[in-house]
Amino acid sequence: MRMVNRDVRDSTARMLAVNPSLTYAEIARLLGVSRERIRQVAGKRRLQPRICRVCGKQIKVLRNGVTQTAYRQRYCRDCWNAEKEQRRSARDFDFICETCGVRFSRKVGIVRRQRKAGQQIRWCSRQCHGKWLGAGAHK
Repeated sequence: MRMVNRDVRDSTARMLAVNPSLTYAEIARLLGVSRERIRQVAGKRRLQPRICRVCGKQIKVLRNGVTQTAYRQRYCRDCWNAEKEQRRSARDFDFICETCGVRFSRKVGIVRRQRKAGQQIRWCSRQCHGKWLGAGAHK
């Protein structure tokens, strides 16, 4: 059953007043109309900014730093960067350099390729490898 325009306007206004973080798609699904229709009806009523799902801060869309994907998924800049770093670090292996003792990481693909070739991952950089070779530690 399709709703009358006045009912759609009233229902949309009530839903946005109660929960301003609802998306137009969620409201449209609840009312049984299209997302585009909700956008038309709501117009400039969406005065409430989006709120980050992690920390609760107001999300500001900036050209630098925050992507549209982060905004659509309801992440602020800090939480989005933390989420990306967490996903990135989950794909890395950690090692300790034999020369300088610094902790470093390598991507899973690089580690697999080197292990398949029979190589060991022992240095954080070519410089440390060169120091190790120059010191005669390999003899």
